[in-house]
Amino acid sequence: MLTLSRPGSGFRRCAIVLICLLPLPAAEIVVTSGSRVVIDDREPLALRKAAADLSSDLAKTLGTSGARGPSIVVALDFNLPSTIARPQAAEASRIVATRSTVVLTGADTRGAIYAVYEFSRRWLGVDPLWFWTDHPPARRRDVHLEAGAVIDIPPPVFRRRGWFINDEDLLTGWRPGAADGTGISLAAWDRIFEALLRLRGNMIVPGTFIFPDEPQVRAASDRGLIVSQHHIEVLGANTWRWPEDQPYSFATHPEILSRAWRNSMLGYRPDQEVIWTVGYRGRHDRAFWEDDPGIPPTDEARAATIRRAIDRQMEIVRAARRDPMFIMNAWDEAVPLIEKGLLKLPAGVTLVWPDNGHGVIRDGGRIAKGQGVYYHTAMHNFVANQLTEMVPLERIERELTRAARAGATEYLLVNVSDVRPYPMTTRAVMEIGERGADWSAASYLDRWSREEFGDKAAAAIADYYRAYFAAPGRYGPAEHQTLSDTAYQNYLRFILVSIIKGKPELSARFVRIADWDAWLARVTQAAREAEPRWAAARAKAGKAAALIPPDRRPFFQSHVLTQLAIHEHSNRALLLGAESKIEAAIAELEQVLDAFKAAEYGPWKGFYEGDRFDNVRETLALARAAKAKLQGRPIPAGLRVEALPVDPYHWIKAYQGRRRVDVSAR
Repeated sequence: MLTLSRPGSGFRRCAIVLICLLPLPAAEIVVTSGSRVVIDDREPLALRKAAADLSSDLAKTLGTSGARGPSIVVALDFNLPSTIARPQAAEASRIVATRSTVVLTGADTRGAIYAVYEFSRRWLGVDPLWFWTDHPPARRRDVHLEAGAVIDIPPPVFRRRGWFINDEDLLTGWRPGAADGTGISLAAWDRIFEALLRLRGNMIVPGTFIFPDEPQVRAASDRGLIVSQHHIEVLGANTWRWPEDQPYSFATHPEILSRAWRNSMLGYRPDQEVIWTVGYRGRHDRAFWEDDPGIPPTDEARAATIRRAIDRQMEIVRAARRDPMFIMNAWDEAVPLIEKGLLKLPAGVTLVWPDNGHGVIRDGGRIAKGQGVYYHTAMHNFVANQLTEMVPLERIERELTRAARAGATEYLLVNVSDVRPYPMTTRAVMEIGERGADWSAASYLDRWSREEFGDKAAAAIADYYRAYFAAPGRYGPAEHQTLSDTAYQNYLRFILVSIIKGKPELSARFVRIADWDAWLARVTQAAREAEPRWAAARAKAGKAAALIPPDRRPFFQSHVLTQLAIHEHSNRALLLGAESKIEAAIAELEQVLDAFKAAEYGPWKGFYEGDRFDNVRETLALARAAKAKLQGRPIPAGLRVEALPVDPYHWIKAYQGRRRVDVSAR
């Protein structure tokens, strides 16, 4: 139960009497089903929301009863006993067991929020990702704390730590939010915010191609999170919704872009914490010069244009906000300009190095103190992972602890796409955000396996994960050039379209094939070599299956068996397609869809129905058409015979209607 107190309430008087008059502390304080969470209703909304989560955690673990038990006091500005001091460092937390209460506080709002969730994790056994891993806490009779104990939790190592909900097709299809005015329902967003805060995150980019005043942006702030923008939407300008009748050119019409940036900035509430992304990119995820031909096609001119845009953006924000924080996410085309020394960022802008979408930071050894990282545990780049875990823990350790040792700890944004399929690697990255270089992939794997699947299964599960991450076929020499769930589908569609049209498509915007025969041979070889490795992973999963506790079998299905099946059957479908064994490839694709269904239990019903980036169903439709073509039958009327699916953002962002970026003078 959550109790909201005010001055003069019975709780406050009782607490003062107990604290001041009891002569000797008990040896321990025992939190029971009669314990209540107490917080003053004048505390910040974000802290009250965290306290409500704690009250729910208590009910799940201890139950509720009419008996009286020691109270758990959540206090920042109210109800804090005079004998307890708040910690000083920003976002630091403190947990104190007094004679009759447990007090949860912090240096500031987020510090107190983290104290709440640390109590839940440490004493109630609540998995920070419990909702996303199907892992509610176990029931227990009571919780014991040493009376007089003071537990201090220092601030995380990385100053800003958060998630980018990106390419959110699965979440949109699973919990659509049109009724809330969002792409994803506000209830689902709240589960995302809760999980991020439980992992001591403090920042979020709440969706792709959004407007600053959308409901989930406000809801994130109400949860105590800082709002930021991704590398396309500088100052929050949703350029995907750029008005068609307005030029997009900082070279020839800087006043129009300046108005768009200013109006977008004003879309945030004045009291919202915002980290401002600066830079200059195109209307979609591409270099600006694809939309703005007015700049000479030299690196020098392009770098100078980006710098002028940054200077203008900083001027706009500083005219309206005190002490703003700026970051420049050097995604894609900006990296070589920085490496060549052509793009120099002004003072006050944090350089954020991106990874390559597969967990390898693209800094070329240049990462330095005061900088940050944009990292991916999921990625849609037409060859990476949209449906499964694919970034090895050892790569995460190597790259992010390297950044931490360099002091590049100002900013850590993690692209987590649809959240649910990648909890293992996402939690790993967030732990490094908290602990810095003091993190080990090997010990994390053992701990994850034990906590998620129990002591009996832990060793077998860890063995499986090692085989899983080593299994994908390698189509190139770089460590990240491995076949993943998106690559299987796109590559297979190229093969199927070549059969249907009678000739190969040698290139598309995101997949370029210079020599069809060489490419086909390389892809075929990669898939063939992976077959025995996936079989070995399947055997290890089978060995682990017998050891999984009954209550963890649903998550074992989702995170192990379904993800394994996606790879195993997609890899085989690609190999069979390359060998023109289309009927057999169809059977493999149908098994991928069966694997989706097996993971759509309980609250996850329909989770994979929104699959539009990998788009296994479209691959299957093309495979059936290729079979008809080979058999001399007509292909289905109206079938779109293209290798790459239609951009699903028209569906994901349908709730925005005809709204466009405001470029008016106001």
